[in-house]
Amino acid sequence: MARISVEPRRFSLARRALFRTVESACRLAGGRAFYRSRYLSAGRFWIRREEVLIPGLAAQLDGYTLAQLSDFHGGPFLRASDLTDALDRVAALAPQAIVLTGDFATHRPEEALEIAPAFVRLRAPGGVYAVFGNHDYKWRREAEIALALERAGVRMLRNAHFSPAPGLVIAGIEDLEEGKPSDLDAALAGAPADATKVLLSHHPDGLTHAAERGIALVLSGHTHGGQVLLPILRSLGPRHPGDRVQHGATTLLVSHGVGAIGLPLRVGTRAEALLVTLRRG
Repeated sequence: MARISVEPRRFSLARRALFRTVESACRLAGGRAFYRSRYLSAGRFWIRREEVLIPGLAAQLDGYTLAQLSDFHGGPFLRASDLTDALDRVAALAPQAIVLTGDFATHRPEEALEIAPAFVRLRAPGGVYAVFGNHDYKWRREAEIALALERAGVRMLRNAHFSPAPGLVIAGIEDLEEGKPSDLDAALAGAPADATKVLLSHHPDGLTHAAERGIALVLSGHTHGGQVLLPILRSLGPRHPGDRVQHGATTLLVSHGVGAIGLPLRVGTRAEALLVTLRRG
């Protein structure tokens, strides 16, 4: 059984208390309004375009487009109404499928439940799919979050897959840090061997395992692209492996995400969505 995981990051009580103090101060100072205006408003939200060459891609899939959004972090600096411009911008791209790669919440499940209805704005012919991020397992109420997202038209892929078009499989696994468990075998069970496979994995460290299973493309988030690329502050977040990593025939694309955590600020990174075009290579 291909169960894969990484060691969860754990911070001391003192460090977490400091984070929450800084976060609360930023929230009271208008951090949410600042973040929305600076990074999510019309003309500010970034669309990153990527082309991925895939050997053996079926002719009818040449030019197939996937839009990816990640790391929303509902809570202190983001509510449902703050997502309107970004979600409408993605919908206007008219992708053939849309994927959401986790972290709907920041601290509490209620934060994810509050933003879940906003995703009804996303529609695509091939469907809208999602996996959980590490923050979504807090209090172990992810089943409630999944139900709220499904009511908004989002199909949850919890160690499972779906085929949005002939010859294409989108698989999703539970988070590598907090999922119980992340099972790549289960996610791919019954998938046609000759189909082009795209894997949704919130944490980007599953690349090697994905390559071993012949997955063409891995879409991840988790790192926020570094969020604040300044000395010391950068080291507080998870390691960012790069925006695009190639491992044999497998491509990993890592989103910088939509929301923010700790500070309503980005330095050297943008809030973004990815528009990925599949090409025969």
